[in-house]
Amino acid sequence: MFSRQIERAGPVRAIVIACLAAASFAHAAPVAETRSLKEAIARNAALPAAPFIGDDDFSRRSRLRDVKLSPDGAFVSFVEIDGQSLHLNLMNTRTLEKKRLLTSTGRQEVHWASDSKALFIDSGDGLSVLPVDGGSGSKIASFDRKLAQQFVAVDTARPRAALVEEFDRAAKIYRLSRLNADGTRELLYEGRQLEEFLLDGAGQLAFTRTLDDQYNQVVSRKAGDTWIEATRCKRLRACNLVSGDQHRLTMVVNHADDRKAFIEIDLAKQAQRVLHTDPAALSDLRTVVVSPASQQPLFAIYDMPQRRLHGLTPAAKAAAADITRRFPDTTISIGAAEAAAQWLLSERGARLQQERFWLYDRKARSFTEILAQERQLGNPLPEQQLAAKIPVHYRASDGAIVHGYLSLPPGKAAASLPMLTMVHGGPWSSFDNNYTSLVQLVVNRGVAVFQPNFRASTGYGDKYMLAPKADFGNGRAQADIIEGVRWLLANGVGDKKRLAIMGDSFGGYSTLLALTNEPDLFQFGMATVPPPDFARTLKLASDAGDVMGAGGVPFSVTLAEMGIHLDDPAAMKRIADAAPAAHPEKITKPLLLIAGGKDDKVDIAAVTDYVARLQGLGKPVSLLVDPDEGHNPRKPIVRQAYSYLLQQMLHKHLGGPPVAAPTPELAKYLEQAMKANGSLK
Repeated sequence: MFSRQIERAGPVRAIVIACLAAASFAHAAPVAETRSLKEAIARNAALPAAPFIGDDDFSRRSRLRDVKLSPDGAFVSFVEIDGQSLHLNLMNTRTLEKKRLLTSTGRQEVHWASDSKALFIDSGDGLSVLPVDGGSGSKIASFDRKLAQQFVAVDTARPRAALVEEFDRAAKIYRLSRLNADGTRELLYEGRQLEEFLLDGAGQLAFTRTLDDQYNQVVSRKAGDTWIEATRCKRLRACNLVSGDQHRLTMVVNHADDRKAFIEIDLAKQAQRVLHTDPAALSDLRTVVVSPASQQPLFAIYDMPQRRLHGLTPAAKAAAADITRRFPDTTISIGAAEAAAQWLLSERGARLQQERFWLYDRKARSFTEILAQERQLGNPLPEQQLAAKIPVHYRASDGAIVHGYLSLPPGKAAASLPMLTMVHGGPWSSFDNNYTSLVQLVVNRGVAVFQPNFRASTGYGDKYMLAPKADFGNGRAQADIIEGVRWLLANGVGDKKRLAIMGDSFGGYSTLLALTNEPDLFQFGMATVPPPDFARTLKLASDAGDVMGAGGVPFSVTLAEMGIHLDDPAAMKRIADAAPAAHPEKITKPLLLIAGGKDDKVDIAAVTDYVARLQGLGKPVSLLVDPDEGHNPRKPIVRQAYSYLLQQMLHKHLGGPPVAAPTPELAKYLEQAMKANGSLK
């Protein structure tokens, strides 16, 4: 059986960090607030100070990609990037011998065939198959972009086949097909678009998930020649198929309208039981890792505050315990199959700029690092020069526990540090505890970084995410951020006279709110693609017919599910009344804004009008506008300008180190793109 969204343990990665007994979740207690940071602060202050690291060095990328274990565990495939060339290689997991299979250019995503004897190569415009025994490869399909044809996944029910899909927009018909290694196709389904599906052991469609006309999620199962409803989920809630047969179905759902959990449905009795939920009573279940051949669920994985794995079988529990002992402070992803003697581990973390790879020998219960030479060619920054992310849990003024991360410059006294608060976008998004180049750059410049996962953040369950309801003026979400800053100050982190705040999109809006309503707290703000009036931005997006996700759910429906009703005049007025655009006179501290002339989410006219009114009031405001960029800037020069201007603000307003003069190219760009520059005078 196959689900297009649940992770397969063999050819894909699953996140692991710890192992607790599965039975313990029934007696879990909510996570406790952080009572003191003294121990973490003292450990960090005792570390050697890091040397100055150049801006570009934080963006070094690994030369390794698509590192995947074959379903039988005999080989690891990996792509090595060398300039414009992509080298597809194979490593024997027993002898560690390597050989090159193919060199190409352009996009390629590599996937193991279920028989472990061939690799599928998805180039975006077609699919090829390459035997691993040295035989020649062949292109077995070209994709028609007009039909949105694309590779979905390897077919685990057949030894060497893939699943592809297409959507005929003119006829409004979706098709799912099996594509064999000889190029022949077999139509598996035609009809309403599938959001997800499972195949049975014979390779036929067994379960599907679709959206009805009201965007509710309907799970159906094949019963003879007919389809009958098995269950349904609310709009935009977790509803992921894991495994199933004619008697039972396992899924990941928002259990009790809160955290995502692993459940089983008795199809005859229509009874549900929880198989696993977070023992810490904190995090959503991220996914369930399933062995590719047997479809046996192996691991339940949780994200917050660190990614944790819980074994669902005796063998998986033993492996997770070994991994936790060996890697107590980093995040481990695992490629595993029940029959494989060795499993592939990928190690990540806040202080690991590039992943490390290991083989776990299940019999010897030992670990061997692999691909170390290839990794070193990417010249990753030394771990000891980078900062850890410290999870924090603080109590808000309404009594709730709020979560976040703190990064401190190694070898520095926390109480005397300037501190920058970074606010994530969305607002339905979150920070994690892995490597972030911008965080590391700022920390290397001697500045502490606070990343709050305020209420509205994802990953902590529906109740946490929906807590603000429509209170997105100077309300609950904003209060969580400000109260987190004050909590850190009270716990010995940060110089209260050297604080700043920044963010992109919603984070930029939050930055404007902070400078509007907390004029004495922050010394400057930096807001990228910020909506000066959040209510207006939401209304424009809805009127424009924006949709969310593959199912095309209208933006207005999504907002309603998140507690924001555009047709509620009182709620929208509360947001609008608190908007920074309505109170430009309250801004007193330097403010830097960056915007895109082709932003399809934030009206550029609203940004420029806001800046013009600030200028008219004599406020210290700067504005950079790239006329060709949208909501997510892509040009490298924009990222360079972002980094340069942020460091200039840190130097001028928080006492950060001096900034080197811009390159001629950057200087020319800034001269053209800066429309105002009152914050850096």
